[in-house]
Amino acid sequence: MKPRKFNPLLWLLILCIIIIIILLVRYCGPRAKGPVSRIPGVDSPYRAPRYHDNQLVLFFRRPPTAEQRISIKKNMKDYGIDTGKITINRCDNCGDHQVELWNAPKIETYVHAEPVKGGATSNPGSKGVGEDSLAYYTQNYIISAPPEVNPATPYNRLETKLAFPPPFRHKNDTVRVAILDTGIDPNLLSNQQYFWKNPDEQSNNTDDDKNCLADDINGWNFVDSTNQTADDSRDGHGTRVALFIINEFQRDNTNALQLMILKTHNANAEGDLFNIICAICYAADKHANIINASWGYYSQYNLPSPYEPLDSVITKMLADKGILFVTAAGNRMADADDSAMHVGIKPADLRNLDVHHFYPACLGAGDNNILVVTTTNDTAVSATQNYSARFVDLGVRADETEDGFLKFKVPFVLSQPQYVSGSSFATAIATGKIAALCKTALFAPGLKEQHFITDLGTDVIVSDKLAGQVNKGRYIRHH
Repeated sequence: MKPRKFNPLLWLLILCIIIIIILLVRYCGPRAKGPVSRIPGVDSPYRAPRYHDNQLVLFFRRPPTAEQRISIKKNMKDYGIDTGKITINRCDNCGDHQVELWNAPKIETYVHAEPVKGGATSNPGSKGVGEDSLAYYTQNYIISAPPEVNPATPYNRLETKLAFPPPFRHKNDTVRVAILDTGIDPNLLSNQQYFWKNPDEQSNNTDDDKNCLADDINGWNFVDSTNQTADDSRDGHGTRVALFIINEFQRDNTNALQLMILKTHNANAEGDLFNIICAICYAADKHANIINASWGYYSQYNLPSPYEPLDSVITKMLADKGILFVTAAGNRMADADDSAMHVGIKPADLRNLDVHHFYPACLGAGDNNILVVTTTNDTAVSATQNYSARFVDLGVRADETEDGFLKFKVPFVLSQPQYVSGSSFATAIATGKIAALCKTALFAPGLKEQHFITDLGTDVIVSDKLAGQVNKGRYIRHH
């Protein structure tokens, strides 16, 4: 049998066919227009940050006209969005006209138009946010307020006996602190001295102050659109944040306290960007001095990150109104860490905010109104919490170390002592100390976080060993 003669043309044809198939698979297969919440069965870089499907947050540069909304919808339709199915939600506090939640199938992909249509953009092609001359467009990100470790026994307001703090003896100014969290134990509300009372509202099932919220006496529940702000989270996250803040006022007899309770997170300690922005606007409208934000979300996209609407509200609107924003540096989150490693972040850098970004903490690099807090001992930041000499302004020294976690003792608990860990509670302690001690004159337009740290005086300790993890190695003690 004669061997077949080598045919170079045939082999060249086969090679060309293989190359064509590869190119078709790579470039002509189905392609998503933007990040998805999850690739089934795969821990992928698209899992963090998570967001609500079919929702888009619009933050307008100025209150939009009817013609401008029509223009936006036309551009969305050109992009492929079924605009006939769009529904629009506005903040419960109806005086805030600059933020809206638009709902429609696949509407969240509109942020990935290159650039978003409708006007000149200063940030074309970013992965988590679109921008044009009318508005910012961003997915409705899920923003968590988790503890570092869930307590062995869930918080139960019927079983956790609290020693109600004694009345204030302070004669100086009152500082109003808005807590954006999971709510408050209703038993604490019985001592009204510690809580803000809306001076323009009465308990009569009527919207007396004309902000579309009936009976928002002590605050508002933005999760369920009601004035019932009970903490329904497993670990009593918002309640414990409030207890740590109250505790600092009891120790330092300078200012008096009013807590404004804004429930932004549900029973799973999860909130979203839209409700959080609405709550921030409410706090600003009601003249809060400090906002305590013991929550956040990770993002490690290589292109600009999805934070512009939050940035605009915090570092512009709040700064202009003289409101200090105190937020957590963030804890280890397994899904976010896995996601980060998939995009090339090394395990050694997972807690480094310079590399693995956590918002709103990473909005605090400038000399603005954001103060970022983490947990420390005398020599190091907690191994399970984030650090950065650039972003983190202050540490809080923990009460004890247990199983590798730096923990704080929950104040006012009469039953078995309770200990919690997490930058959430370090943030609350810092909020309480600043609110209790700092001069109220510092709460002025254009305020700087450094002025508050300086005003704490000898309460701030400097450790050279912390200098690489916290700005200037600064921390305060939790007594």
